[in-house]
Amino acid sequence: MLLEKKLELEDVHFMEENAFVSLVFDTAGRIIFANRYFCQLSGFSSDEIKGKVLFQATDEASSSSVLTAINIILLTGETWHGEIYQPTKNGEQLWIDARLTPRKDEQGEVFAFVMLGFDITRHMTIREKLHYRAHNDALTRTLNRQGYFIRSRKKNPCQPERMAPTHSWRFLIWITSKNINDDLGHAAGDEVLRCFISRVKNCISQDTLLGRLGGDEFALTFIEGIDEPDGRQLLQHIVEETRQPMTITSQAQPVGLSVSIGVARYPEHGPNFSSVLKAADTALYKVKAQGGDDFINYQVTGVTEPGGIISTLEC
Repeated sequence: MLLEKKLELEDVHFMEENAFVSLVFDTAGRIIFANRYFCQLSGFSSDEIKGKVLFQATDEASSSSVLTAINIILLTGETWHGEIYQPTKNGEQLWIDARLTPRKDEQGEVFAFVMLGFDITRHMTIREKLHYRAHNDALTRTLNRQGYFIRSRKKNPCQPERMAPTHSWRFLIWITSKNINDDLGHAAGDEVLRCFISRVKNCISQDTLLGRLGGDEFALTFIEGIDEPDGRQLLQHIVEETRQPMTITSQAQPVGLSVSIGVARYPEHGPNFSSVLKAADTALYKVKAQGGDDFINYQVTGVTEPGGIISTLEC
């Protein structure tokens, strides 16, 4: 009987040291104790991390920090459970499914926090890959329709407190490239689309949302807004870059391309993402009907022309 108890205790000790991440923090989030398994996963020695604050999330939307978890526990008095992230010593990802529990003294004051968790790095890596595939276009390496809609709705400022100054334009631009699949084949068409997107990316900043809505239609959203002169200059740049002949591997002669752009602004042309998108779509088809290779700004019906579209901006 004693032997069985001893074996059970040894099994528990083995699990604690080799299967579970076990950490103890003080009330400021500094590490007091780290078990051998965490040190093995992270690459840090116990001495290197003792007294340090780890798990400082850079993006609270995807992971929580230890300090955030501690504050939640102090407010609610309940055990915290969530996914937590820490770069390893060599810069790789380490994700932990963690449960953080407060420890109290005889007076009921919290003096420490104990974390028990599992290594879920492989699971998170797979999840990130699936998320990327679900929200990005494999051909052009941009957001796909679903990804673009989700990101735009998350970032589109639909509340008054997040509105930009009146001098700042918020563009939603639909772009359509000339469909060449019928003339040159799908392989050539794919190469042209990749070249087209590369040129557009060279015209915009990294915080501008770019997405492929389907076929040869793309969209841009300037989340932080853009002044009118800068907006016209940027659109002119996109049109001119697209006009430049494209050299593709399957064709002896350069391929010509044109672009049609419809423009709409928030909040002038709609109170939310869907209405601004519809306004940009209306402007897009107006410029296509006029021959394309240009850009048009949408206007509210009755403000200028009866049809609701102002004249093509000078290119």
